[in-house]
Amino acid sequence: MALSSVESLSAGFFFTNTVHRAPYSEISPLRPELSQTGKTVLITGGHTGIGFAIARAFAQASAARVILVGRRSSVIASAASRLRIEFPAIQAVGRMCDVSDLASVDTLWQSFAKEDIFVDVVVLNAAKLSTQPILEVGRDAVWDEYLLNTRAPLDFTERLYKQPNSKGRKMALVYLSSMAIHDTRLTGNQPSYGASKSAGTMLLQRIAKDISPENLQIISYHPGGVYTELAERAGISRDEYEWDNEDLPGQYAVWAASDEAKFLHGRFVWAKWDVTELREGVLRKRIDNDAEFLRVGVIGLQTESKRI
Repeated sequence: MALSSVESLSAGFFFTNTVHRAPYSEISPLRPELSQTGKTVLITGGHTGIGFAIARAFAQASAARVILVGRRSSVIASAASRLRIEFPAIQAVGRMCDVSDLASVDTLWQSFAKEDIFVDVVVLNAAKLSTQPILEVGRDAVWDEYLLNTRAPLDFTERLYKQPNSKGRKMALVYLSSMAIHDTRLTGNQPSYGASKSAGTMLLQRIAKDISPENLQIISYHPGGVYTELAERAGISRDEYEWDNEDLPGQYAVWAASDEAKFLHGRFVWAKWDVTELREGVLRKRIDNDAEFLRVGVIGLQTESKRI
């Protein structure tokens, strides 16, 4: 990474003793414990980059159906075709939808109801990013980011939760958030992105507080430093950093949707963090005993809680 010193890195890079830049065995979608057999998985922005890596990971985990959602029909159709060729045993479907447009999303979910499709897992990967100061980019452009990064997650979460015949079925909602919600030193050139992602993360955190993970499991995570179309459009050079492997956040999404990740319901994590360290030892003790740990809030005003 092209940074001047270790001190300039976010604390997130050292949160677990082991941090990852590529997939590893504990999050492998081939593990029986992470199997998605029989499930229908919907991925917004699933046609390229991290989104397509997520689609491949769920296919590897034996999902019955993977639905890729995006605005460009030809691109979505091409991605679904590639997925079908690589994984002929699954049903790969491309659906055109502008996830920031309520009418478009309504049409999408109405089609599921008509086709008797029950969605078990939603992965919210689509996002919008600008790189100008908020008052320079302007109210309307900033609000467009909120529509995609905040309102769309609420919309999809509500539609997932309120599906007919959902009683007794466990569902999962996985939200690709960002380190921009907590580290403005490294992401200060993306102010409205960080603000809208923070709002989206907190919104899901509040929803999770009122819903059991046995019904709807909700986890938000920072995918890591992966070079994507979003980064390219933001003017970031591929040569600027040492990028993470896109299959790391891809496979992490499968783990986050599994029962193994239930203890993180309503919390924010990084895909780079070692899941064994999160599940065991002092970090797990802190997660179990501190209701505000790994949640969005105001530094300095947290309720006093038990220390490790």
